[in-house]
Amino acid sequence: MKAISVAFVALAIPLVMCYDEKFDKVDVDKIIGDDSLFSGYINCMLEKGPCDLEHSEEFKKILPEVISTSCSKCTPVQRSHVRKTVKALAEKKPDDFKVFKSKYDPNGQYEAAFTAFLVASD
Repeated sequence: MKAISVAFVALAIPLVMCYDEKFDKVDVDKIIGDDSLFSGYINCMLEKGPCDLEHSEEFKKILPEVISTSCSKCTPVQRSHVRKTVKALAEKKPDDFKVFKSKYDPNGQYEAAFTAFLVASD
C-alpha cells in the first residue's frame, strides 16, 4: 500500500508544480496577430488598461513568477507561448517592452536567466 501511495504522489507532483493546462490552449498567434487584442493584454500587464480579456487577470498574477523562475512551472507549450509573446512584444512594441522590463524586473536580476530561457529550445 505504501508503494502505491508513493507512486501516486510522485506522479502528482509534476501536475501540482505546473501552471493550469488551460493556458496551453490559448491561441497566442491570434492574440499577437491582432494588434488591438495584443495591446489589450499588454495594457493589462502594464496596468494601463482593464484585465477583461480571457485569462488576462490570471496571466498578470503569474507573470512575476514566470519571469523570476524563467518559466520553470510552464509546460512545453506554455514555454513556447511565452517565448513567442515576449519576442513579439520586443519587436512590435519596443516602448512597451522597455516598460514591461522595468516593471517586472526593475533591477535586472532575472534578465540573464530569462534571456537564456528565451533563446533556449526545449
